[in-house]
Amino acid sequence: MKINLLAEHCLIKAMLLPLMLFFMNSYAFAQINKTYVSSQSHQIQGLCLLCSVQNPQNVIGDNENNYTAMMVPIGLLANIEQTLVFPETASHFRKITIGIGTANIPVKQLPSGKIFIETFIGNTPNGDYKLVDNSMIIAEPTSKRGVIEFLPTKSFDRIKISFHSGLLNLGDEFRIYYAHHLPIPFTTCGNPPLDPFAYYPLDNDLKDKIRELDLIPEEQDSAVYTSGLACAEALTSSEISKFYTVKPIINKELTMSFWARMEAYLYISSLNAANLGVILDPNSPPNQLNHYVIQYRQTNPPSNNLNACLYVNGEKDNCQMLTNTQSINPLLITLSKGSIDELILYDRYLNEEEIKDLALSYNIAFPTLYTNVQQKNNMESNKLTISPNPTSGKITLDGNILLLNSKISIRNTSGTEVYRSKLSSETFDFPSNLPEGIYILSVETKDKKVYTRKIILTR
Repeated sequence: MKINLLAEHCLIKAMLLPLMLFFMNSYAFAQINKTYVSSQSHQIQGLCLLCSVQNPQNVIGDNENNYTAMMVPIGLLANIEQTLVFPETASHFRKITIGIGTANIPVKQLPSGKIFIETFIGNTPNGDYKLVDNSMIIAEPTSKRGVIEFLPTKSFDRIKISFHSGLLNLGDEFRIYYAHHLPIPFTTCGNPPLDPFAYYPLDNDLKDKIRELDLIPEEQDSAVYTSGLACAEALTSSEISKFYTVKPIINKELTMSFWARMEAYLYISSLNAANLGVILDPNSPPNQLNHYVIQYRQTNPPSNNLNACLYVNGEKDNCQMLTNTQSINPLLITLSKGSIDELILYDRYLNEEEIKDLALSYNIAFPTLYTNVQQKNNMESNKLTISPNPTSGKITLDGNILLLNSKISIRNTSGTEVYRSKLSSETFDFPSNLPEGIYILSVETKDKKVYTRKIILTR
C-alpha cells in the first residue's frame, strides 16, 4: 500500500503509521476528567463496642453529597478499614481527593494519629502507608466537611482508609462522601494537556514517566543526550539510534507531540508495519528547532481507515487518509543526526486550539512559526515525484528540480546507507542485492538541495 503524505512538499514529508487507539471521547485542553470509586469493601478489626459502617455503598459514584458513616465510639485496639476501588489502574501524576465530614465537630479538630491511608494495585500494597495529618486535610476552621488530598508516587487502583479506635466522641461519626482521582501537571516544561498516555522527557534516560512503557535502544546502540533543545536534556544521535516502546498501543486515536532539531531525517513507524510511517525531513533549513504533532483518528463510520494529520509549530501542515490499517505494533523511532525532546503520547485527539497552545506554551520563539503554509506554497514549484511506488525495482524520477549531476543515496529503516551513486538518468534501478522492504531514498541536487522519499520495494 502506498502512503505518501506531503509527497510534493520538500520541507517535511510524512507517511503515517497505523497506531490504532481505543475509542475515547476527546476533551478540551482545560477540562479535567475525574475518576470516581466504582466499588468498595470494608471490615472491622479488633474488639469494638458499637462499631459499625452505615451505608457503605454511598461512597461509590459521583454523588458528592451522600456519605458512608464510620462509627468508632468505644474500642480496644479496634479499627475500621474501608477499601475504595477505582474502575481501572491509575497511572502516576494523579491527585487523590477524598471528601470527608463529621456529624458534630469541625473536621480540622479530628484527633491526630487516628486516620491512615494506603494505595494498592490489586491486593499488593504500594508501600505508602501514611498517617493523615492536618496538612492533608483541606477545610474551613469551623466546617464539618472537608477533603483529604495526596499524590501517590506509584500507579494504583484502590485506596484503603483505616479509622482507629478513639477517633470520635460517643455519638459522633466519621463520614466519607466520595473519592476520586484526577490528572495533575507532569512536566515543568511548557503547559501540555494533562493526562497523557505516555511521557518521555528524555532527560538522561529513556523512561516513560506515566506507565513505564520505557523506550529501549537496540542492543548495539547506546543513548546519547545533550542539553539546549526544548527542556533540560534531549536524546541525540550523530549517526543512527533506534528506540521502541515495550508494549503495543492499541487504540483508535493518538496524538504524538515532540520537539526535534534535525540535520538528517527522523523516521517514526510501528514495528512490522514499516510501510506506514512518518518521515520528517529538515530540508529548509536544517537544524531548525520545530515542534511537531502527529495525530491519528479512526474514520466515521468506523473502518480500517485512519485520518492522519501533521502539525508544525502549532499549525496544520497536511492531512491524509490511511487505508487498510491493521493491528498495532510497538513504536519505532530512527533518529539520524539530530535531537528529539519532550515526547508525549495521548490516547485521544487534541483539537487545533490545544495544539497551537501546546506549541506556544514552551515559550520558545520559532523562526518560522505559522509560516509553513506559505513556505509550502513558495516551494511548490520545486518538487520531486517518484513512480511507481511500491516498485519491483525500477523507478522514474520527475519534478521541477535539477536532476542532472545529482547524487542518489538509499538507506534502510535502521538508517544504514546501503547504496550511493551519481544519478545518470531519470530512471533508476534498485541494486539487485537489496531485499524487499522499506527504504529511504534521498536525492541531493547540484545546488545542494536534498529531497527525501520513502520507497516500498517488492520483489
